[in-house]
Formats: sequence, structure tokens, C-alpha cells
Amino acid sequence: MSTKHNSVENSLPLLLKNLKKAFKNNIQGPIKHFEREYQATTKKEFLKDIVKFLSNRGVKKLAGITAWKSNNELRIAYHFVAKIGSDFLDTKISIIIFTQLENAEIDSIIDIFQTARIFEEEIKQDFQVEFSD
Repeated sequence: MSTKHNSVENSLPLLLKNLKKAFKNNIQGPIKHFEREYQATTKKEFLKDIVKFLSNRGVKKLAGITAWKSNNELRIAYHFVAKIGSDFLDTKISIIIFTQLENAEIDSIIDIFQTARIFEEEIKQDFQVEFSD
């Protein structure tokens, strides 16, 4: 493992270290870090468990869900805002999933974040994605 990768992992806030620890290889690749922004990628099958994990640990705001086509797949990013780190400043956490373009079905997160409803409806209309309960 490279020194750069180790230093990024060591600089992660506790919430994200625990996310990586809890979901191990289901978080694909390193958690990318920008200034007060973190990005993780996972399979769609783990989305709801990851969202529950974040919610149970104090993440209370879903800022948005965006979707876009990339090659032969659909990418969906769930953007959360959390007060984490020693200074408790707002920090953006994005969880990105990948799915096929045709007949895509994804677990809804409305039961965890009510604000997901409007974003899921828009993605359903634009990309014909089915969100299941």
C-alpha cells in the first residue's frame, strides 16, 4: 500500500474510518478526499446498509441525489452533509453506486431520508429506474 494512500486513510474522520472498517471490500477503492469532501464507491446492493450506517451515526442531511450515464452504465451519487471532524464543520460525503442502464432497480432510501423522495422521482422519470421499498 502506498504512503500516499496510507496518509489519506489516516486523515479520514472517525465516521469514515468506521464506514471503511464496517463495509471492508464493499467500499471499492480508497475513500477519495478533497477539502471537506469525501467520496466512496460501492455496489448498489450495499447502498441501503451504508445509508443506515451513516444515519445511525449522526448524518442527518441528504443534500441531493444525482444521476448520469457513463458508458454502458448509470451512476447515481448520494450527497450527504454531516458535521464531522474535530471542528464539526459541514462536510460533504458522497456515496456513488453503479447499475445497468436498462431495467435498473435500486433500494429506495425514503424510509431513512424523506427528502430522497423528490430526487428518486426525478431519477425515475429521467432514467426509468425503479426504486423498491
